[in-house]
Amino acid sequence: MAYRNKLKRVISQPVLLAIIILAVFVIEVVLPGNFTWLGLRPRSISGLTGVFFSPFLHANLSHLLSNIVPLLIMGSFVSALDPSQFGRRTGILIVISGGLTWLLSSSGVVIGASGLVFAYWSFLITNGFLRKQIKDVVIAFVTFLIYGAMIFALFKFQYGISWAGHFSGVVAGIVYAFVQRRK
Repeated sequence: MAYRNKLKRVISQPVLLAIIILAVFVIEVVLPGNFTWLGLRPRSISGLTGVFFSPFLHANLSHLLSNIVPLLIMGSFVSALDPSQFGRRTGILIVISGGLTWLLSSSGVVIGASGLVFAYWSFLITNGFLRKQIKDVVIAFVTFLIYGAMIFALFKFQYGISWAGHFSGVVAGIVYAFVQRRK
């Protein structure tokens, strides 16, 4: 019974995050207009709000699905490390990756949770490497086994896809893992 409660606690927070992202998408589809104006606009003071809102906004169903599945899986891994830290870690990773994207991205509007997905990915792998605790190493190994090919996205430049968002997510995860290694 204790295992079931712990599993529920680990999974519930990433599921809640995914539900919020899905709800925003459904609201945007149902209501006239869109929420793109809340997206991140690089090096624009008014675009700074996008640091916080852009992970919750997606251009279409394909964009949403490409982010939501890895967000749920890796979010569950992040939560498994310490469920009490999931919200804090997610918030910090959103701010660091979003801030770097704001600084590094080209013009336009950046939306989507891929920066957070890449931040989770690099955090989990770096954390396992740094901490060397069995739980951290196993999670890092499984993350790399499932999503190791994400590394290739850093060498791929496509119109309409924010390379800076992906890169910033990777940097955010690595930096945060180094900051957290002593805690």
